[in-house]
Amino acid sequence: MQHRNPPGVGWDMADPQTALSSFLGTLPARPRLLGLGEPTHGLEVFPAWRNRIFQTLVQDHGFRSVALESDIIAGLQVNAYVTSGQGTLEEVMQTGFSHGFGAYAGNRALVEWMRAFNAGRGPGDHLHFYGFDAPLEWWAPSPRASLLALHEFLSRHLDDVPANTTTIENLCGDEARWTNPAAVMDAAQSIGNGGDARHLRLLADDLSTRLRTGAPGLAAQPAFWEAELHARTAMGLLQYHALLADPRPTRMARAAALRDLLMADNLGAIARREGERGPTLVFAHNSHLQRNTATMQLGGMRIEWWGAGAHASLRFGPHYAFIASHLDTAPERGIGDPAPDTLEGALMNPAHPAALFSAGELTAALPRELTSRADIPPQAGYFPLQGPDLPLTDGVLFVKDAAS
Repeated sequence: MQHRNPPGVGWDMADPQTALSSFLGTLPARPRLLGLGEPTHGLEVFPAWRNRIFQTLVQDHGFRSVALESDIIAGLQVNAYVTSGQGTLEEVMQTGFSHGFGAYAGNRALVEWMRAFNAGRGPGDHLHFYGFDAPLEWWAPSPRASLLALHEFLSRHLDDVPANTTTIENLCGDEARWTNPAAVMDAAQSIGNGGDARHLRLLADDLSTRLRTGAPGLAAQPAFWEAELHARTAMGLLQYHALLADPRPTRMARAAALRDLLMADNLGAIARREGERGPTLVFAHNSHLQRNTATMQLGGMRIEWWGAGAHASLRFGPHYAFIASHLDTAPERGIGDPAPDTLEGALMNPAHPAALFSAGELTAALPRELTSRADIPPQAGYFPLQGPDLPLTDGVLFVKDAAS
């Protein structure tokens, strides 16, 4: 098959130092958050490239943290392990990741490398690990854990803290009524608008307000960042459950939008915490990191929402950058060779298993008559990049096949 390769555009990722230095030189400002997307979950090739890229960014460009599309609260366990050796590798791989991501070889290799890098270094030079997703799938747990953690922090430092732990436990009740997966598609199955949930929302608001009003005296406490995280999470989970209980047809689009807003709020907190230590590499599905709206089919519905990347771009301006990753072939997913008149066909270069492109240079070099790829089976879970999306990215990492 003949492929058209844009002449003189892009960098061979066989030399990631040169490729990344060249790419970063095309950006208008040094990013505080550098997003690296993947077009589908479950292929080891993308976490493997993420690891190579992160190692290069750490060694050559001062990056000191990575944030993954995984439960931010569970991720605290991973960070404790990579910074201080708390727990064991097996424990953090089992309980420190959500969505089953702890089973990925690339994530294990990342944790092992970060732990080895940090060994013998002072805390100021440690690499930090973060999740940045809310602790939910499409279904969600109760706010119990975060409310109890927030209440415990406030009780240690303030008098007259609203409610007590018994009240929180009683209002949350049986966890199974919150995590009922049937509530995702049937609003009547959700308890998110019931009396206990409404009471908990008022309580969570009271506790969060106490944290904010007391912040000048509390911010120096070692666990203040985590307390803010738990306040944000408790409110977010209760808002999410309220959306699941809403019978209007927009409920799932609004739930997806809320999840990404929570992701963006977490990324903002991570960027503020990292401050002058160095930038953060953010790794997630392209749909969460792109600047344009995300879309997907869910149970016969087409939903559309603004992802975390759109919010990060609004908040950080040129200090947010996004590299979209894309793939030529993945036979195990039913993805064969692309047609030569598609974006993937134009980018395919047999001599380069992977290449990094500046989106601006790539857009100028590509032929305008490219068509959208139409050979992706729905079950592949793969979202191909469309030509019109290119100007809303800063770069493209193109991988020849899933074995690269």
